[in-house]
Amino acid sequence: MSASNPLHVVPLPAGRLRRLGGVAAALTAVLIWSVYFLSLRQGALSPLGRLDLTLFRYSVPGLLLLPLLVRRRAAIRRVHPLWLAGMVFGAGIPFFLLGVVGMAWAPVAQGSTLIPGTAPLFVTGIAVAVFGQPLGRWRRWGLATILVGVVGLLWSGWRESAALGLGQLMFLWASLMWAIFTLSVRQSGLSPLEATAVVTVPNGLAAGLYLLAGLGETTLPGLPVAAWLPQLVVQGLLVGLGSGLMVGLAVRGLGAEAASALGSLTPVCATLLAWGWLDETVTPATLMGLALVTLGVVAASGWPERATEPRRDQARRAAASRMAMEGRGERPESGSILR
Repeated sequence: MSASNPLHVVPLPAGRLRRLGGVAAALTAVLIWSVYFLSLRQGALSPLGRLDLTLFRYSVPGLLLLPLLVRRRAAIRRVHPLWLAGMVFGAGIPFFLLGVVGMAWAPVAQGSTLIPGTAPLFVTGIAVAVFGQPLGRWRRWGLATILVGVVGLLWSGWRESAALGLGQLMFLWASLMWAIFTLSVRQSGLSPLEATAVVTVPNGLAAGLYLLAGLGETTLPGLPVAAWLPQLVVQGLLVGLGSGLMVGLAVRGLGAEAASALGSLTPVCATLLAWGWLDETVTPATLMGLALVTLGVVAASGWPERATEPRRDQARRAAASRMAMEGRGERPESGSILR
């Protein structure tokens, strides 16, 4: 991608197979992220230090992807610095630590609902404010429903305890950062592995230098292998490599907002796993907020509008749009960062 105009909306390649691949990648990411939230909760409550968790999350995959970063440095340098910064910081150490600290104060249901569930709200807000993207009727209703669900969760959380409320605010901050990362990946034009390398290598280097400089200490020598090996596998391999790859494939195949929309399944999956695995209880207020956010994300994705539109009208509108774009020498699906 040219670095001359960062606000130019990069077109997505068209194709039914690419979209199906995007859906499969997004669903795989849902499963990985559900396990991630459980791992994050266990890690926050375990003797493992936050520096150890950060090293697992970034230094391990960063070391594995360093050769790729070096090999693809020419393509990466062509990306506008704004999008590179959005990826490095949006999914970097600050994002991770917000989740770790928040999980020490709030249960899995809250984190898994607010971080991925609120991301479409931020993605669309940025797309409208920065790129001037239009909003359809279903998308407006969906975003309003997400907002109602989030306000309900915050209200019930602060009523229960100030610590839970602070955890919720950290989740919202992390969600905003994830939205910036999602849009940056969409605009960068990088492959999923390239985007993952851009995130993990510099963040992993920063964590490693922090340890080598004596600014932090590792807790690993005093812990049994069984206490930290599962975190290494989940954070370093599944999340550090797998999630970035799957999210990147989903964004390139479906678009930023549609990829975030499928993430609405994450809180449902993570809450069920936390209920069965960690014996967490879910309050009625949390269930109501989870349901509203999930339904809002589905509506905001535009899926109900496309599902209720007659198939013949869909085909006619798609053909007319494709012909018009091809006549202007453009590729289909350009012009909207929300797709």
